[in-house]
Amino acid sequence: VEQQPSMPNACKRPLVLRTTNKFSARARLLVRLHDRNHRMEAKIHIDRSGPPRVFRRFNILTSSSKTLLAGDSPQDGLVCDFQYLTLKEQKDSRSGKGSKGTGEGPLAVTEELHLITFTLAYAYCGLELELETSTLPFIIISNNNQLSSAWASILWFNMLSADPKASRTLTPALLPPDQQFFSKPPAAPWPRLAEVLSWQFESVAERGLSREHLLMLAEKLFGKA
Repeated sequence: VEQQPSMPNACKRPLVLRTTNKFSARARLLVRLHDRNHRMEAKIHIDRSGPPRVFRRFNILTSSSKTLLAGDSPQDGLVCDFQYLTLKEQKDSRSGKGSKGTGEGPLAVTEELHLITFTLAYAYCGLELELETSTLPFIIISNNNQLSSAWASILWFNMLSADPKASRTLTPALLPPDQQFFSKPPAAPWPRLAEVLSWQFESVAERGLSREHLLMLAEKLFGKA
């Protein structure tokens, strides 16, 4: 996955999508063998293996399939670029608006992890393969008030997940990231959290946090030693 799901003007916060807002994602086939007698079409699916029952379910609107196109040079491989996509929540007729229904779980909507999967029926000179790869987990919000909490969840998952990049492989046998990570999230050691806080500050203010800044934050969180 060359470009993870992101909205335009995402304020350096990819992997947080808002319903009804357009977003894009792009995958690249890292081989340059193209059988021109075979039309290769990539498809995308959201939560293909099925999200936990307590999670909201969504449909991808607009085109969910694309023909692979050659890159700018032969070394670029083949690209499927999905743009102007939107998500729409599937409503349960038995529940009220915005409800998760009878199976409502303990997780907030900003802790639900969703995946988009790219699939491709690849063929070359008689060789036929079903290729599959997934994006990193992302969060779906319905209003901008949820943006900060959703981005915090993305940072927390990628900071503490055992292998957040496992889903990038093309081996279907590997399990995808744990979509119920926030059911029992692990504790963050302070050195790791301090590093992420400094990185986040630098991404916005172009300057990281000093040792004195981090000490002040640690005292506010844990009290003086």
